Amino acid sequence: MTKDITKHAEHFKIRASEVDFNGKATLPALCSLFQEVAGNHALKLNFDISQLHKQNLTWVLHRMDIKIDRFPKWRDTITIETWPAAGDALRAYRDYRILDEDGKQIGACLSYWMMMNLETRRPTRMPQEVLDLRLNEIEHVMPIKTSRMKPFEESDKQGKLSVRKSDLDMNKHVNNARYVEWMMELYNEKEARSIHEIDIMFMKESVAGDELTSELKYSDEIQKHQLKNQNGDVLALAECK
Repeated sequence: MTKDITKHAEHFKIRASEVDFNGKATLPALCSLFQEVAGNHALKLNFDISQLHKQNLTWVLHRMDIKIDRFPKWRDTITIETWPAAGDALRAYRDYRILDEDGKQIGACLSYWMMMNLETRRPTRMPQEVLDLRLNEIEHVMPIKTSRMKPFEESDKQGKLSVRKSDLDMNKHVNNARYVEWMMELYNEKEARSIHEIDIMFMKESVAGDELTSELKYSDEIQKHQLKNQNGDVLALAECK
C-alpha cells in the first residue's frame, strides 16, 4: 500500500441547505461533510460500511472534537482533507482539515472511532488489514483527549424531540450530525453564532421512535449538553465554546 492512498481530499461548494440565516455553514452541515469524506476515503481503502457489513462489522463514531476558526459562507468552495491515524486494536482516529479557496486552514476535527460487531452490538478488534492502513508519522490536528465528560443533574434549558426514520443512518441508528443539530437548537440566534468549538461523545445508540430530551447547562467558559432517551439513558454528551 503506497503512502499517498492513506490521505484523501474532496472539494465542496457550500449549498443553501447547509447554511443558517446568516448564510454561513452550520456545525451539523460540516459534520455531514466530514462523514461524507470519511466514507469515500474508507471505500477507497476497502473498509467502508458497505464492505464491513459483509463481515458483520461496522464503524461506530465515539467522539468528535471540532474547532472552526471561520465558518464558510454560502457558495464558498472548501476542501476537506482527511486521513486515518494511529490508534490501537480497539480504537482508531481520523483527522480532518477544512481549507478555504486559498488553501488556508479554517477548521479542524479529530474523530475517535470503534469497530462494532453487528450481531452483538459491542466493540470488537479491528482486522489487521485496517490497522495496517493508518498513518503514524503525521501529527494530529489537535491533541488527543483522554478525559471523559460526566452527565449533569440540573439544566438551564430543555427541549423534547422524537426520533424519526429519516434521522437514521446505514447502521439503523441516529446519524451523528443529528445529535449536533439537536444540541444547537437550544441556543438563541446570538449564542448559536458564537459557538466555534464542540467536543461531543456518543455514548449509546438511539433508534426511530425514541423520545429524547436535549439539555443545556451554562457555565462561564463552556456550555454542557446531554441527550437522554425515554429511559433516562444518556446518549450523548458535549461541551461547547
